[in-house]
Amino acid sequence: MPKKKISKKAKIKKQTKIIQTKVTKLLDQAKIKYKTLEHKVVFTAHDVGATTKRKLSEIAKVVLVKVDGWEPSSVKSSIKKKDSVNFVLIVLPAGKYVDFSGIKKALKAKKVSMASEKDIAKYLKTKVGLLHPFGSEYNLQTLLDKGMSRSKKMIASAGTFTDSVEVGLKDFQKMVKPILGNFSKAKK
Repeated sequence: MPKKKISKKAKIKKQTKIIQTKVTKLLDQAKIKYKTLEHKVVFTAHDVGATTKRKLSEIAKVVLVKVDGWEPSSVKSSIKKKDSVNFVLIVLPAGKYVDFSGIKKALKAKKVSMASEKDIAKYLKTKVGLLHPFGSEYNLQTLLDKGMSRSKKMIASAGTFTDSVEVGLKDFQKMVKPILGNFSKAKK
């Protein structure tokens, strides 16, 4: 069966397609410049890098973490598992692992651990792989790894498995006001 030809007009229309997600609406409301990237279906930040042919240092891996014995000061977290347990979002380069000891030290917490997939679904009302780095939209404090902040731009989930957004790191920091620190370690 011959391949169907796509007209030049249809190609241009597809290229200028603007996806509207919670993330793009949030960026539009904040008047933050961004670029959307459409790609094949991916489930991890590492896959976004491979698909888009971008450096892993520019791709944001967003992880939900449980923190015991810490109370947020600037962001009122409405998501608590128990009285002393809060959740935070960690934003780090896709090529790195979460450093729980760095988070624990920075927040002066008793205990830090990975949140479960059930926690993501229950408290954030989203699927694993669709977490975006705008913690304020989840009523969560965001922690930004210094390794991520070395890039001028960041590519993160736009809230779908086929779309990402590219946003300037300075704009992201101005908008989200994350805690900056050493929250990642190299893969072994």
